[in-house]
Amino acid sequence: MEMVEQLISRTDATYQRWLASVTDDVVADGVVVYCRESVLERNTTYEVGEWLTGYLMIGQEGDRGFFLRCDGSGGPVFWADLGAFGDVDLDGAAPAFEVWLRSGFALAADPAPDLPPTADVYVGGIPIDAVQLLARARKLLGVDWRFGDLRGLLAAQPFLAARSAHLYALRRALAYAPELRPYLLYATAHGLKTVWPTDSKESTGRGRRVDESVSDFSS
Repeated sequence: MEMVEQLISRTDATYQRWLASVTDDVVADGVVVYCRESVLERNTTYEVGEWLTGYLMIGQEGDRGFFLRCDGSGGPVFWADLGAFGDVDLDGAAPAFEVWLRSGFALAADPAPDLPPTADVYVGGIPIDAVQLLARARKLLGVDWRFGDLRGLLAAQPFLAARSAHLYALRRALAYAPELRPYLLYATAHGLKTVWPTDSKESTGRGRRVDESVSDFSS
């Protein structure tokens, strides 16, 4: 708790004033911005200082945490995957806490993907030795491939992974699993296309891991 207090004291002045002015968490369109008591509890519970040194978690939206750099610079608000401990890349949520506060803690909307509602989904292009990558695809899709069969599946690419999958739900999941974006494909009349557009400016980087069941993607 003492370490978290020290981090709070090194955040920018606007955030410190706001934090002193609230007694309860502020909820805005699914984003929870912590009051002081929650800041202390959440940073301790998640052991943020162990895996993201010099940052303070100030809020949360599901599995996504929001952070400030504690160097007094008044810099951006970042977000990161709360499931990616030890392997974190930060993405910008707002250019400064003051800007985020003025917006009502709004987040930029994701552009609507140009996808059919459903289609058969395939896995293809994963390097033949990347068993762990295929295991992540297994988890995201919620399929029950046996782990002993994964190497055989890699050798058989592209292979059918899910029939009549709901592509919009899968696209939302891939927003937080960028390592899988090049390898999940859907069937069209002209062949296979990636579910996540390859020319998207969001097609690189790391994000949170998402646990989605196959019922979210398949009818």
